[in-house]
Amino acid sequence: MSYFTYSEFLQASKGNAFTSESPFSTARLWTDTRTLQAGDFFLPLSGERFDGHDYLEQAFAEGAIGAFVKREKAEQHPKWKKLPNLIAVDEPVLAYLAMARHHREKINPVVVAVTGSSGKTTTKEMLYAAFSPLKKTVKTEKNFNNEVGVSQTLLALQPGTEVLIVEMGMRGLRQISLLSEAAKPDVSLVVNVGPAHIGMLGSLENIAKAKLEIVEGMSPEQGVLVIYGDDPYLSKLAPTLWSGKLEAYSLSEAQNITPFVEESREGIRFSYQGSTVELCVPGEHMVANALGVLKAGEALGLSVSDLAKGLSAFAPEKGRWERMALPGFNNVWVINDAYNANPDSAKASLKAFLSTARPEMKHILVLGGMKELGDFSREYHEKLGLWLAGQPHIDALFTIGEEGQWIADAASSATYPVRYAATLEHAVQQISGSAVTLENAVLYLKGSRAYRLDEIPAALTQQPNLQVGEACS
Repeated sequence: MSYFTYSEFLQASKGNAFTSESPFSTARLWTDTRTLQAGDFFLPLSGERFDGHDYLEQAFAEGAIGAFVKREKAEQHPKWKKLPNLIAVDEPVLAYLAMARHHREKINPVVVAVTGSSGKTTTKEMLYAAFSPLKKTVKTEKNFNNEVGVSQTLLALQPGTEVLIVEMGMRGLRQISLLSEAAKPDVSLVVNVGPAHIGMLGSLENIAKAKLEIVEGMSPEQGVLVIYGDDPYLSKLAPTLWSGKLEAYSLSEAQNITPFVEESREGIRFSYQGSTVELCVPGEHMVANALGVLKAGEALGLSVSDLAKGLSAFAPEKGRWERMALPGFNNVWVINDAYNANPDSAKASLKAFLSTARPEMKHILVLGGMKELGDFSREYHEKLGLWLAGQPHIDALFTIGEEGQWIADAASSATYPVRYAATLEHAVQQISGSAVTLENAVLYLKGSRAYRLDEIPAALTQQPNLQVGEACS
């Protein structure tokens, strides 16, 4: 992590000294009292179930040299006046972002930001695979894409970093703008607009506006915005919200798109400007994401052939197309794609799964619900069920939870068995006891994390410590 002087803490955060200054040279900015070390400068973060201010005095007892405090809370605690080096700010999380921006400006890498309703974490990993062989590259870890995660990513920057890839997520308007103003992207990539979070934002147009807030930290003179040009909302709104250089990519730019299926893996190949890319995950939506990466790389002056080589080494993160053989069963495989789900990502991933169907295998879907759809939830789940009812290559469909009931009811006209379970445990019983014998089969798991679908392989094998296999193995 990075170290700052007292003057930097004060000036970068635009706070004011609440208590007297006690001399120190530099201090590490830290947010967790469980791992805080003597000499650290404490920043109290807050969430739905906790308030870091409750640990302020503990932080000093453990050796903190100073701390940020929320101004209104400081005024409510006169005894804090005895603590040295307190800096009062309107919101500590905004001070965190301000310190992160200050550090980013000192290191000054090229920053590539990525967002989208679905596929942003996968695209972030693709960007890293493409760029890291060519430049000293750092990326957002996991999906740490909110105010805290982006701050941590920026504050962890080390001297010599050439490219920083930052994933940006949101739950509502004015959130990505905060992240963009902290990260100050040189290139921003928006991969799509879909109904994820529509329950909070109310319309796809509002979601597009929220995603395009990514330009608010960019320089119109030097920055480049890259969008998926096949998305009607991005194509319509981007030119009205961004006055700088705009690059759009289209699936039509990919040539010779060819799915492939091997014994223990599946994927898709395509060519772009004479270079071939092989991805170890299937689906045209993955091709679209890869095209965005290539376009972003071109914006930075990188060679398409070099970027294509890096993309061929891409592997998604845990919970995204992880493939494993199911121990104790005859030729049964599980594809765990259940890290998260929304209507667009679910349908695209299901299309990809069914495109790899092999006649000698059964193809069994296990679906949980999709969260954060608000008043639109039933509509989107029923649409998915109606679509599934007409799809070939499905041998059985199992759904879980209230939203799963809507999927199952809408898919009831299907020619294959459709089963609904209220709980994960009930679903495992149904899968184990179904008329579809579990041999020579592939189980595809998709749903929001709340449904714990990743626990199904262990439950089926009755091996509590079973680990799902590597992605793209």
